[in-house]
Parts: sequence; structure tokens; C-alpha cells
Amino acid sequence: MSPIPSLELNERAGFLGCGITLMNFSLDLTKPLSRAGLLVHVLLLGGLFFCLSKGAFHYMSHTLPESGAEKRLEEVTRQAEDKAFAKAKAAAKGKAFNEAAAREEAKKVATEEVAKEKEEIHHHAVEGWAPFAIFLLILSSIFCGGFLSIAVQRRMNDGAVQGVFSLLNYLGAWLIAGYIGFYPYLAQNGLRNSWSVAFFAGLVLILPALLAGEGKGHDHDHGHDHDHDHGHGHSHSH
Repeated sequence: MSPIPSLELNERAGFLGCGITLMNFSLDLTKPLSRAGLLVHVLLLGGLFFCLSKGAFHYMSHTLPESGAEKRLEEVTRQAEDKAFAKAKAAAKGKAFNEAAAREEAKKVATEEVAKEKEEIHHHAVEGWAPFAIFLLILSSIFCGGFLSIAVQRRMNDGAVQGVFSLLNYLGAWLIAGYIGFYPYLAQNGLRNSWSVAFFAGLVLILPALLAGEGKGHDHDHGHDHDHDHGHGHSHSH
């Protein structure tokens, strides 16, 4: 039986395995990353940290403040009701006092008074959690930028990208990460479109790494090793 089909299958399996290796996630800077691998990293990391930022920002700017505002409103309402009831009771001065009716009237007065303060209470609650929301967005941007920088470095190593282009690639990764991390804040404040230039600038800046050839860094290393071995053999011949 001819070994050629088996050889072809092994070559295809090796090629597929190499392709998967070049696209996999790793913190090892020595592992090469293909152009498609960099695109996959940008999409997956961008999507992941976009969801994390959005969830964290919503929790810190809506869920927690609204919960705190509701508790504060209940407390203020109860205090206003007790104050209105005590005032009505003092005004009776020993006369016939309908406690149930006075309590209902006090609730009505308290509700009207608290309605005027509702917006202020909610605004105060949001302001209280705002620094924590921004802090989480900063953390999200830092981690996203760090992981993207590793992916870009692996791609630059594989494509033999050096010099000023490497700095531009890093800057691009951090611009992308910053925009993704702060997207919920920008969207809430109507700044999404005006700051989108940072995101697109980041995509442009990582083009040197994205368009660089594949396997150049590996070939470059092999070339050095070959020259070294040749020189070593030449010295032995002497």
C-alpha cells in the first residue's frame, strides 16, 4: 500500500496544528502569532473586556446607586412621616385626635416632600459610586491593553517588526483598549462618536504588525543559528 496518502494526511494535520498554534492564546512572548491570530485576539479580547466594562459600569452606576437611593428614600420618607404625625398630634392639644386619619395625612405630606428630594437623593447616590465605576473601567482598560500588547508583541516577533513600528503597535493596542474599556462611560455622556477616532487610530497603528509577513522572526533566528554553526564548523576545520 502506498505511503503517500498517509504522508499527505500527516502534512495536513501538521499544517492544521500549526495554524491553531499560531492563533492560540498565550502569555508566552516566544510563541509566534499569525496575522489571523492577531485579528482573533483583537476581536475576542475586545468583546470580552467590552462586556466586562459594560457590566461593571452598569452595576456601579445604576444597580448599586438605585439600591442605595431606594433605602435612603425609605428612611427620609419615614422621618418626614413621623415629623408630620408628631406635628398634627401636637396641634390637636388634647382635643379629639383621630390617629389613623392623622397617620394617613402624614404619609401623604411625607410623600409630597420626599418627591421634591428624590432626584437629589438619586444624584447623590450616583456620585458616591462614580469613582468606583471609573476605577473598574481603568482596570478593564489596563488588563485589555496588557493582553493586547502581548498579542501584538508575539505578532511582531513572528513578523520581525522592530524599531519605531513596535512603539506604534503598542500605542495602537493601548488606544484600542482604552476606548473599549471606557466605552460605557463615553456612551452615557454622549462622547462615543467624538472619541471613536482613538479606536480607529489604534487599528491603523497596529497595521505594521498585522501586515507583516509570517515566520520572518523564526527564519531570522534560524539564519543566525546557521551562521553560528557554519562559523563554528569553520573554526574546527582550522
